[in-house]
Amino acid sequence: MTSVVRQVERRAIVAWPAEVVQENAGWLLRHTPAVWRRRSNSAVPPPRRGSEAAIEDIEAFYRRRGRPVLIQVGPDENHRDLDTLLAGRGYRREAPTAVMTALTADVVAATEPSPADLAESPDAWVKTFAELDEHADSAMVGEKVISRIAAPAAFVSVTRDGGAAGMGLFAADSGWAGVFSMATRPDRRGQGIATAVLGTGARWAARNGAHRLYLQVETDNHQARALYARAGFTWSHEYHYRVAP
Repeated sequence: MTSVVRQVERRAIVAWPAEVVQENAGWLLRHTPAVWRRRSNSAVPPPRRGSEAAIEDIEAFYRRRGRPVLIQVGPDENHRDLDTLLAGRGYRREAPTAVMTALTADVVAATEPSPADLAESPDAWVKTFAELDEHADSAMVGEKVISRIAAPAAFVSVTRDGGAAGMGLFAADSGWAGVFSMATRPDRRGQGIATAVLGTGARWAARNGAHRLYLQVETDNHQARALYARAGFTWSHEYHYRVAP
């Protein structure tokens, strides 16, 4: 695993905090009650390989909590043996995801300054997040995840006609900033809102000493990947989830 991949993956785990994180034989078992996001409720294997003995412990951990057994497999090239093992146990492959990175300066150069709003207090984030996020657990994510993200972090939003039109969450950590929860209201897409959010967030990241950015996007979201590429992001690596039968 390259140094950049290790740096990104370590920061991504910290940036999106799970309520429960238990270590088992080098694995990190993440669980957040009342939240159903994969990244909040999945096991992360050790950097190189996961032991078969640990799989049964992982399955027991999630089943005791009434949750599907989800394992984040990736970067793909570092966990081929684990992926084969899980496939042999009947785990289905789900949500292949691309991780993209950029120099913060490149994103700033590719975007114009915009009148997007920027808030650094979690209390200001939750309402807009619930309004634009398209998942049933949005309110609980606001309460159990977003409100617990460690500073420095910023929530960027764009308003049109008095209502929230787009958003993104930025979390800085030792020279990097992660980009999360990017969303644009469906009837406002194609109006440059996501680019405005990225530009405002990148400028905030630069002010907070983050010289590089990373984000995660499902590989079949071609429109979003193209937008991020235009803003200066390039492919770094991929991961996917395996879900127990």
